[in-house]
This record gives sequence, structure tokens and C-alpha cells, in this order.
Amino acid sequence: MNNPRSNFSSAFGCPIQIPKQNSNVPPSLPVPVGVFGVPLRSGCSNQMAFCAPELTDRKPEHEQKVSKRLNDREEDKDEAAACSLDNQYDRKIRPCIDLVDSLRKLDIGNDLMLPAIAVIGDRNSGKSSVLEALSGVALPRDKGVITRCPLELKLKKMTAPQEWKGVIYYRNTEIQLQNASEVKKAIRKAQDIVAGTNGSISGELISLEIWSPDVPDLTLIDLPGIAREAVGNQPQDNGQQIKTLLKKYIGCKETIIVVVVPCNVDIATTEALKMAQEVDPTGERTLGVLTKPDLVNEGTEETVLKIVQNEVIPLRKGYMIVKCYGQMDFCNELSFTSTIQQEREFFETHKHFSTLLDENK
Repeated sequence: MNNPRSNFSSAFGCPIQIPKQNSNVPPSLPVPVGVFGVPLRSGCSNQMAFCAPELTDRKPEHEQKVSKRLNDREEDKDEAAACSLDNQYDRKIRPCIDLVDSLRKLDIGNDLMLPAIAVIGDRNSGKSSVLEALSGVALPRDKGVITRCPLELKLKKMTAPQEWKGVIYYRNTEIQLQNASEVKKAIRKAQDIVAGTNGSISGELISLEIWSPDVPDLTLIDLPGIAREAVGNQPQDNGQQIKTLLKKYIGCKETIIVVVVPCNVDIATTEALKMAQEVDPTGERTLGVLTKPDLVNEGTEETVLKIVQNEVIPLRKGYMIVKCYGQMDFCNELSFTSTIQQEREFFETHKHFSTLLDENK
């Protein structure tokens, strides 16, 4: 499976991988196998066919040199176009993201409809694992409600080789973080101060900024997982408090809703998707992320495939599927790099899900 950071970011147009484009090249048409007297390689387009070694090797040497120079020139143009898109992003898009982040920091979200990406899911849906895969940092994990305040996760990609840096803001407090391992403890402490230590929910925003060469330029708002009943000493109306908080964010028409749903449950019964449908009935601004594909019951794989292919509950932004950091990985202190490698191996070797690699899901 592709790196979840890249997959997820591409759903919002972030320039993690900028495709090469050449507006001067017409759409490729199939070339009959026998035209040149040699079989073409599988998947060859017209342009690839004319550059195939079996053909170029038969040309005079001076023609081969000319062909090579022309091909090199086209590659240079493509690279220049990609650099140009990067430059445009740095000049136009990233300043907009920074502006929205600054406005939200001023707490004027009630007066202005600020664009946002809100991540929601039922309790134990794998939401934290998805965010960990994107950010590369471990988030608090515990029984019950893990996220008890809206957590604004601002990821800033550094182009120059610099050391990882993080800052957490809440109320009038700003704490500098020098290492990714400090994040979990800092968030837990901030939540205890803002929401108390009895498991209560607060609508007060905690903001975490991360600068790293390994993250996409992306700002997400992580919201508490939807609980059907209170756990431990939590208030009995805890579930209703969470739903009220979620509606405040996902009800805004400028908000993209990322709904995290585990593969081993009936998607039609998930509270998070129901809430998204209430505020976005056409699915115009909703993206589905399926988790825990390794826990799918045998015989239900085809149902999962239909969901990913947008055939069950259609969403305009579609679905993607990931296998992220599991509880066993957490207990074994597996690195995120190893987890990503395990994810790819899982999808490459899975009898049913390996086809999703070709579909870039």
C-alpha cells in the first residue's frame, strides 16, 4: 500500500507527489503489435513505443543520439514544470494555509467560516492511528475517550534539512517540543488542564504545530471519538457532549469531513458516518477512510472492496483504505517506518485487497 501520508494528502490536492504533465502530447492510442515487426512491451504508450530499445537500437547511431537529446529535453521540461508547481504552491497555497491557521489561533472561528478538515470516527475506529501515520508522532492512547478536546494538528513540511520541531498551544500557554517522543505527554497534560482529569469533554482548542521534512503541508482538526455510553467516571451525558461538539465543526459548509470507519463493522451502523450524512447528505465534502483491514471477517472481503470502490454508500471524495499502527505494534514499540513497510506487504500479498494497489486506494 502507498504511504498513508501521501495517499491521504493527495485527496486534498497537497503537492506530495506532483504528476508530470505535458499539454503538447496528445492522448496515447494503442499501437498494433506488428507495425514495427517487434512486439511492444506491456503497457507501452505511443511515446514509449517509439523510444523502446528494440526500435532505437535499429536506428543509425547519429539518429539515436538525436532521439536521446530530444527525450532528455522533454524530461527537463517535465522537471521544470514540476518545480514551477512547487514554486506556485510555496508562493500562493501555503500562505493561505498559514493565514487560516493564524486566524483560527485568534479564536475568530465563530465570526468567520474558516475552511478546515475535521477528522471524526466512532470510539476505537482507528482514528488516532490514521493521524499518527500522517504526523509521524505518537498520540495519547488509553481506554475510553482518547481525544477530549478539539486538537488542531498543523503539519508543516520543511524543504531544507532541519531538525524536527514542535510547539503546543493551549489557553495562554506555549510549550516548545524538541523531540517527537514528547508529543504524547504534552497533549495529555494539556487535555487534563483544559478538560479536567475526570474524562470530561471540552470545546476549547488545543493546537499542535509540527515542522518536519517527513510530513505533508496539512492542517487537520482531530475531534473526540463518538461514544455510545460513558466509561468509568465520565459524565453520563458524555456521548451527547461529543456529538454537540462534532456538529459545531462538521456543520460548517467550509469543512471537509474525514470519516474513519473500521473494516470489521457494518459501515451503515457507524455513528460518525450517520452524523456526516446529516450535515452533508449528498456526500459532497465527505471522505471515507477504512481502517483495520487485517480484522475483516473471512468471506466479507468483497463487501469491503465494494465500499472502497464507492458502490455502497457513495461519497463525492470517495474512500481510501489503510492499515496503520495497531495495538500490538504499540505494545511492541514498532517504529512508524516499519509499520508503513508492514502495511505495503499486507496489501501486496492479500488475496483480495492486492488489487487496490493498482487503483491507488
